[in-house]
Amino acid sequence: MKKSMVFLLAILAASNAYSIGQVNSAKVTQIRVDGSGKVMVFFDKPIGGTPASCVHDAYKSALGVDASTEGGKAVLSMALAAKATGSPVTAYGWGVCGVYGGYVVETWNHGFLK
Repeated sequence: MKKSMVFLLAILAASNAYSIGQVNSAKVTQIRVDGSGKVMVFFDKPIGGTPASCVHDAYKSALGVDASTEGGKAVLSMALAAKATGSPVTAYGWGVCGVYGGYVVETWNHGFLK
């Protein structure tokens, strides 16, 4: 591979590494579950940090997850527990919108239930 191509790939990877949204000590206000297994978890404050540029304005306080996967089921379980108990959540995105066709809402990476 040419050095210029390697350099370009390194720049792209580095720029995405810093483009992640996060929400700290937020309450879960609602959970949208679609028949396809896609889920949006909405918080009482907007996603901060550097949210993915693909996020639609209507979903600036949400993160998306695919609950048809084992990891997605775990995230949904945590979100439901947080909603039911009113416990605050800290969550981080991936910096991409991968759940709803590559746009709309940032994809959930990891989070904590406090």
